[in-house]
Amino acid sequence: MRPSETKRYDMRFHYTRCALCIFMVFFFITGCAALSNYSRITQQSRISISKGDFEKALTVFPESSAKGGNEVLIRMERGVLLQATGDYENSSQEFEQAKKRIRYFEDKAVISATRTTSQAGSLIINEQVRPYEGEDFEKILLHGLDAVNYLMLGDLEGARVEIRNAYTRQKELYEKHAKELEEAKRKRGTDWERSFQNADPGGYDRLKSEAQSVSSIYQNAFAYYISALVYELNNEPDEAYIDLKKAIEAAPQSRSIQKDLIRLSKELNFREDTQMWESRYGKDESTQPDAVDVFVIFELGLAPYKEAMGIPIPLSEGGFVSASMPVYRFTPTSIMSGSILYDGHSEETSVVSDTDAIAARNLLDKFPILFAKQIVRTYLKARATNKLSREYGAWGAIGGTLASIITEQADLRTWSSLPKEIQVARVFVPGITKNITIRSIPGADKEIVDIPEGARHLIVLCRATDAGLSVQTRVY
Repeated sequence: MRPSETKRYDMRFHYTRCALCIFMVFFFITGCAALSNYSRITQQSRISISKGDFEKALTVFPESSAKGGNEVLIRMERGVLLQATGDYENSSQEFEQAKKRIRYFEDKAVISATRTTSQAGSLIINEQVRPYEGEDFEKILLHGLDAVNYLMLGDLEGARVEIRNAYTRQKELYEKHAKELEEAKRKRGTDWERSFQNADPGGYDRLKSEAQSVSSIYQNAFAYYISALVYELNNEPDEAYIDLKKAIEAAPQSRSIQKDLIRLSKELNFREDTQMWESRYGKDESTQPDAVDVFVIFELGLAPYKEAMGIPIPLSEGGFVSASMPVYRFTPTSIMSGSILYDGHSEETSVVSDTDAIAARNLLDKFPILFAKQIVRTYLKARATNKLSREYGAWGAIGGTLASIITEQADLRTWSSLPKEIQVARVFVPGITKNITIRSIPGADKEIVDIPEGARHLIVLCRATDAGLSVQTRVY
């Protein structure tokens, strides 16, 4: 090699090393910032919630942080925490902004340069470079929780609108997911279930076990039941009855829904229906003339969070690479349910929305799609590293390998402030009753709730934590 060629080679090698160093610095920065661990970020908030300190939990998600790729998620976190503090108006505003941003991301028909970069980045780097649009079950629950805001504000029409939106979203998201799943099945090229089981047998079994009680995340019993309540408050029992029948399909074990089906079928004089419900669920004579309708929403515990799980993916040229995928971990709670006590009687709450089960079903439904993307991503990274190795030798191989390792991070973003379960109970107490007592089961935590004179309906919203009960009311 002539001296001039040697000099040019040395300079090219020098520039290559510089470029790779810059490349590595860039990925180190993104690995520490854009690709941060969301579960770790929200840990302090979850600790505060478990202590019943919702104000402190809210400080983890300041208004100034609701921007960029995590704006939707931050606004949902803020919305549920503001609701827990009784600030329904601002909670609704946060939910409304989250819904608008979700629609913006979903409905952007013309792909802009930013969107193209985001999608390409998610294909090459990982899912975290894309703006968080919410899991399907989160998008549906968002409307149900906002309907509760409107109920607590006394705005029945606003609550009705949110329920209609929840129904629309259930249908839209189901159809969209079906198309994505069909495409993923054609492309996946390997058995994701076997890979999952081999990587984390305990996690897979727990996820399958949790998901068993949910046949579809696109039928939300909580939204249906809130809808039935709204219709009854509007003196539309026929419409309420229709939604109760949908609710029982989504949550067949809910005693509260069962009792309301019996009660309303009697009031509507649907004799055959009454006989059918009573043959399934037993007779119920809980209603009385001039009774006060007390509707209790009892939220308990904390929703699951995500951890990264390494899954081996086979390469076409032989060997395996480890890919990072999200998996849910569940948060235990000592609270099982709530109890409403009045005049020597008691009524226990029953589950209408099990976040653990719904999230598990959502992830299992989504996993084939995530896995198909991961296979493509792994293939592209492997090709890029091989190309760097061929062109730049050891430096190229090292640079490509390190970049792949740094960017191989699972997307751990999830709505972390949600309750573990939403339960309900409905009791019709004598008109002369002055108050009721809400109590956690098991435990000694309880709150006395006054029934104002002249009240016909009383909505009680509770959030139960290991530190006690937070109780708010609305009279109709």
